[in-house]
Amino acid sequence: MREYEITIVIQPQLEEEARTQLVERIVNLMAPDAEEADKPVQNHWGQRKLAYPIRNYREGYYILFDARLDPDQVSEIERNLQFIDDILRYLVVRKSD
Repeated sequence: MREYEITIVIQPQLEEEARTQLVERIVNLMAPDAEEADKPVQNHWGQRKLAYPIRNYREGYYILFDARLDPDQVSEIERNLQFIDDILRYLVVRKSD
């Protein structure tokens, strides 16, 4: 298991309830059967201006996850994140040892 930071930019117009469901879906991708203590730590940065327009959006809702993941699992998570329409961008970065 290695530590990763996963930053996700979500469409800004999503209602709070839909955003919460999306975040839970993402957490379940990262740690489907994990106990509460082993789930990824979420850091909501909130709505911020984008450096450039993405799909005609000038703002996005940012969330940073700190997670311990199996390296083989990362490509599967990235593949699943690509197909979620409400996610504008994502970035998975391995923390240095």
